[in-house]
Amino acid sequence: MAITFTCKASADVTMLDAHVQSLFAILERDLAPRGVITAAQAPLALRRIRAALDARGKESEPDAALEPDAARDFVPLATRLWPFMQMLERAGAQGADILWGV
Repeated sequence: MAITFTCKASADVTMLDAHVQSLFAILERDLAPRGVITAAQAPLALRRIRAALDARGKESEPDAALEPDAARDFVPLATRLWPFMQMLERAGAQGADILWGV
């Protein structure tokens, strides 16, 4: 299943549940069916994501010889979160809330 985040300052961002779970763990939030990240909360959320990604370091790709499908489909978390990070930046800068489940 997918969750779509909307914000007046940005294009919509749709993410699969598994990636949203990782995102919300970083943000230290429970994932509810509906919710909001206010414009005032956006800068802190962005700092938490950046700090978590920095702490993880560069993710290693699966070995293509041992796991060809996993290597072909591998996308680092930083790449998956980049559109949401852009949304957070714009939301904070333009005073717009981020909503989901509406």
